[in-house]
Amino acid sequence: MFEKMKTKLEMVVLGKKFLFTNIVAAFLMLQNNTFAVEGSGFDADTYINTGFLIFFIYVLVMTIIFLIGQNKKPEEEIEMVRKLDQLINDTKPIEEEHALLLDPNYDRIRALDINLPPCWKYLSYATTVSSVVYMGYYHISNGPSSAQEYEQEVRQAQLALAATSGQATVNVDNVKMLSDAASLAKGKDIYDKNCASCHGMKGEGLVGPNLTDDYWIHGGSIQQIFVVLVNGVLVKGMPSWRAQFSSQDLEAAGSYVKSLHGTNPPNAKEAQGDLLKKKL
Repeated sequence: MFEKMKTKLEMVVLGKKFLFTNIVAAFLMLQNNTFAVEGSGFDADTYINTGFLIFFIYVLVMTIIFLIGQNKKPEEEIEMVRKLDQLINDTKPIEEEHALLLDPNYDRIRALDINLPPCWKYLSYATTVSSVVYMGYYHISNGPSSAQEYEQEVRQAQLALAATSGQATVNVDNVKMLSDAASLAKGKDIYDKNCASCHGMKGEGLVGPNLTDDYWIHGGSIQQIFVVLVNGVLVKGMPSWRAQFSSQDLEAAGSYVKSLHGTNPPNAKEAQGDLLKKKL
């Protein structure tokens, strides 16, 4: 009677241990699968579908194990669970634990030299390899920074919003010089709040170059100005504004900058860049 109860107890303990190990492994697989694509953002549908898939596979495996052991004797069942436990967790039978005892003996407390479960070891190896790849791509190669990825996602959201609202997306191929008062007023407001600190309130140039003369460092056409506003010139301290403004806003700002040409403001900064031969 006692031996039968002991067998049942051992089977319950091993079953719970086996269940816990698989739940942890499934959770780690889910996390790894969800965030494997760098910069792709959080996809709730993918997260939920992957979770259900892993849960379904787990239930299927457990059902197969249950059916295999359904007609077995208690001793055969516990032996099957032990073998599965040893296979998955790399454990030793209780009868062999004496071989795992470590030499230190603190107040008659002994410790076992137990191997880590293979899933933990392989996960550690995988994260080590992936960290090397991550460092090489994002810190040594040309992988985008977190700020660049943020700007790209904001830009994509702006494009999606513009598409759903029926607005035409402005790009370097279709950007044009706007001359209506409303567009120039909007461009001036953007310029005064974001550009005047470097280029002066009248475009005369401060830290940044003079925007009113015939000399341009990166070109003075509306297309070239638009590209500078969108991409920035980071080596010169000129930030990219595509994350802060829509393409329509940048078209208006570029048009206002173009309208400053020839205004000859006082205290204008000396010329920088190349003289444009054709009329701006």
